[in-house]
Amino acid sequence: MPRKGQSRQVKPTDVVSTIDNAAVGRAYRKVMNGQSLTKVEREALKRHEKHKEEKLRWQYYHSIPQKHWRQMSGRQTKVINDQATRYGIPFGGASIDLPNVIKALHDFLADNAQLLAREADGMLVGVSSPALERYREERAALARLDRLEREGHLLPRDEVREALGRIAVILRNASDTLSRQFGDSAAQIMHEALDDAQRDMESFFGQDEDNVTDVSDAP
Repeated sequence: MPRKGQSRQVKPTDVVSTIDNAAVGRAYRKVMNGQSLTKVEREALKRHEKHKEEKLRWQYYHSIPQKHWRQMSGRQTKVINDQATRYGIPFGGASIDLPNVIKALHDFLADNAQLLAREADGMLVGVSSPALERYREERAALARLDRLEREGHLLPRDEVREALGRIAVILRNASDTLSRQFGDSAAQIMHEALDDAQRDMESFFGQDEDNVTDVSDAP
């Protein structure tokens, strides 16, 4: 309590809340009476409705009926309860607390990351098919690209294209100088060479990205 003669300090958020509440009250009364709202009242009502919706959403997150969970998961109650017991993820019972489920799920994935990775790799051992071979090749290619990027052997395509564009501008400026000193014929040779280079660059960077770099030829 404030001492005698002292006023209670009001936080800015308290003032905003008080103003909004008053504006919301006026807005509701005007809506009931079919009256137009001011800009302040419309904005206050919009904030109020958004806050109310957010509050209700979190309430629903914490109490999802199992019927809805069955519909979303496509599993029967017995399967859901067995999985909840086996993996320690709390989606069993009459209602589900979604924030608790999400935290438990990510804790499970973090605690078992190495085991899950080993099992995924182990599933590929001794199994062969065209699709699986392509998958293995893609994994190897991605690993090789990641290594080359970390070692500085690969550069982003956009950066390379931008650098080449700057070089082209420099060369075109040089061709203008040649034109002034040696005539249009000298500059024309440079312009034609630059046009050829630009077409070749656009053709190269216009390819499908899957075909731009052959990682099997990379160092």
